[in-house]
Amino acid sequence: MSFSTKTGQFSWKDLNLIIDGRPMLGFTDVEYTTEVNLEAIYGAGDMAQYIGEGNEAITGSIELLQSNYEALVEEAKKRGRRSVAGMEVDMLVSYIPKSEDPAIIALKTIVDRIVGAKFSTAGKKFTQGDTHAKVSIPFLALRVEAQI
Repeated sequence: MSFSTKTGQFSWKDLNLIIDGRPMLGFTDVEYTTEVNLEAIYGAGDMAQYIGEGNEAITGSIELLQSNYEALVEEAKKRGRRSVAGMEVDMLVSYIPKSEDPAIIALKTIVDRIVGAKFSTAGKKFTQGDTHAKVSIPFLALRVEAQI
């Protein structure tokens, strides 16, 4: 296998988050993980003969400034929900290098689509002395389409 890693590294300033078509300018953290349930399959002897693959689960979380969180709450209410808990959205996470050269932007842009993300909890936390509020929302998703 041959692949190149000489394309440069991404930084926070290159990251964008869009939820159901709305840019989230006040996000401070995003995380998503795909996990495949693996199991060692045994046959003759005491060494595994195969690795069996089971179900796949997508988990993650986003952290937003409170103003963006409140915008999601408003959207949840429009959809007939009391809060963001149980609200389903699609998300795009893009890494777009800052450059004046369109060729660099086109070659190095990466977009991941998180399909059917459903928020599992809703809540706020405030601490004395905070200069701003951040809200973390965990989710489960149907799938991640990497590098679309």
